[in-house]
Amino acid sequence: MPETTSGSTGRRKWVWLALASVLVLIGSALTGGYFLLRPEPIALAVGDCVTLDVSGPIEYGCADGKALYRITARESVVWPLESACMKYPDVTKAVGDVPSPNPGVVLCLTPTRFNTSDPGAPQAGDCVEITGAGDTVSRIPCAANKETKVLSTELHRQVPVTDQACRDQPQARQAFAQASLGGRAIVLCTFITDPQNIDSAQVNDCTNKDLRKIVRCETPEANLRVLTVRALHQRPTKPQCPDVFGANAFSMTHNEKTDLVLAICLGPSDNNAVIYAKVGDCVVSGGTGPADRSRRTDCADPAATHQVIDRHDSNDGNCPATSPAWITFDPGVTNGATICLTRK
Repeated sequence: MPETTSGSTGRRKWVWLALASVLVLIGSALTGGYFLLRPEPIALAVGDCVTLDVSGPIEYGCADGKALYRITARESVVWPLESACMKYPDVTKAVGDVPSPNPGVVLCLTPTRFNTSDPGAPQAGDCVEITGAGDTVSRIPCAANKETKVLSTELHRQVPVTDQACRDQPQARQAFAQASLGGRAIVLCTFITDPQNIDSAQVNDCTNKDLRKIVRCETPEANLRVLTVRALHQRPTKPQCPDVFGANAFSMTHNEKTDLVLAICLGPSDNNAVIYAKVGDCVVSGGTGPADRSRRTDCADPAATHQVIDRHDSNDGNCPATSPAWITFDPGVTNGATICLTRK
């Protein structure tokens, strides 16, 4: 009897071991099947970051400084490749996943913040260094308070831009365009942070004689005063400041790649210059000779010699019979002026 029991127990042990082996084999088969059937991660997937090389795009982690572009989309191959990505406004590059002639997919790329030179790299608030009329644009640190700063960026059809660059940015003083994907234009609407730069001038600022910099109006260096600052979308014809009272000088900033024009009309820095005289004002005559020897003054001033009885926009010298003296200004940035005087 014990022998029979012992033999039965041994058989059961072998049964359990066999069953365990079968389960292990089934588990291994299932695990192997999972790994065989699990899809491999897509190489160069949307959201991945790359740099561009002659051998094609090279993938880097997006926190790596070498990651100059992020993949915005993967599109079917069409020729030219750029046409596959034109529907994405922020995309500036379109490349094959492998070099031509046999790419399998088109990668639509957007510059990352590690990219400082791509036309689409600058954003609002960035400072940029610009050469020429926007031939190259590089993002730089904002540090010296003398940089060009980006207000906004715009996408236009082509370079040169002729459909009113930066029209929605009244603070923009300059616009620079670079060609990007498919020939479309990326425009930077900018202003100058240097308070001494003429392109940062505000009304009532003063400049030196050659219009090279802004100076304090009370200094001897001050020669001209800013009367108007306007952003236009075509070059003004002469006279450039026909309706600007007292204007005798003009400054314009413009480049051939956009249609934004910064137009500044200026007059004498001295608020009492005779060119600012209106009907009823009094004048201290400078005698015969240049008009700038005469000055406006308070009519209670004992030095006042004449009073203005008429003024019109022409240098014709046509004054009333009651006017024994007059001052004329030749046309230039305005149509000229005649100031008719009577003795005080």
